[in-house]
Amino acid sequence: MKSRFWALLSALPLLFSGCTSIQYRPFGQSGQQEEYRDSVFFAMDTYITVRLATADVTETQLGEVSAECERIVRELESVLSAHDPESELYALNTSSEEFTGISDALESVLLTAYELSARTAGAYDFTLGALTELWNITGGGPVPRQADIDAVLRHAGYENITIDENRNTVMRPDPKVQIDLGGIGKGAAADELIRYLETTEISYGLVSVGGTVGVFGDKPDGTPYKVGVRDPDDPNGVVTYLLIDEGFVAVSGDYERYFEEDGVRYHHIFDPSTGYPADSGLRSTAVHALNGAAADALSTALFVMGTDAALELYENHGGFEAVLISGDGIVQTEGAETESVKP
Repeated sequence: MKSRFWALLSALPLLFSGCTSIQYRPFGQSGQQEEYRDSVFFAMDTYITVRLATADVTETQLGEVSAECERIVRELESVLSAHDPESELYALNTSSEEFTGISDALESVLLTAYELSARTAGAYDFTLGALTELWNITGGGPVPRQADIDAVLRHAGYENITIDENRNTVMRPDPKVQIDLGGIGKGAAADELIRYLETTEISYGLVSVGGTVGVFGDKPDGTPYKVGVRDPDDPNGVVTYLLIDEGFVAVSGDYERYFEEDGVRYHHIFDPSTGYPADSGLRSTAVHALNGAAADALSTALFVMGTDAALELYENHGGFEAVLISGDGIVQTEGAETESVKP
């Protein structure tokens, strides 16, 4: 396995927004901006940007496409939200052992979540809903008691879920198992948006859904899209750029959501084996894959696994490229195309 290594870059300019872990450059060559239109809305607990090239389309078409993108995301949110009492996932989590008649949208995301949980040996696990609620990271804690962590972990584990595709049924023999698709839902939304945009008259563009960016079409100057990965220690800096022609880039980092107690930072990416925020030595992981949901879940899994195990997963399974950021520097997988940031 060949990897390239750099010292961790710091304090660098040029960010798109403070709302996402991923930053992207203007479309034009050498930083020269092409004509595009941005549509920004709030859904799935994050800001979502749809950036569309304006060439050869009317303002009316751009407006219609942007409106449809928002509709797609809100419809998916009504399926995948773990907190909305009207959502399909909420109904599943509060059902008895068997939930029948699940929609194609929920079934698709659940199947992908299960596959990636198994592929990463549970480093990504979509059944940590009760643990997430217990820690209350976004609400500022406090740190839970060990006894409470142990109690919720007894009712977690992707192996406790069975998905019967023939019967459109999800089975939870333990009804206390709580599914949380927050670690894959934004990637799934990016998938849906790009799939739709590829059917429109828009020639090229990108979407940013929280920590996941998806791109479509070829830029007129023939250059790849440059997706900047934020410096974990500087909200106004990036450490490197991933260069991609297609697919999705998802980032997970310990600086996104956290609280501090007694001088210790507790972030939102949990290690399913301990019930605590992952302590793998990584600060941030960026994953490039052709599937947005996969990129989203893998960025979480690699963060939990740490550098050595992440590179082993890459060697054994492939299907993605990654940039791994720790306090010691940056390691990237062999096939990742990057551009360093000039000091």
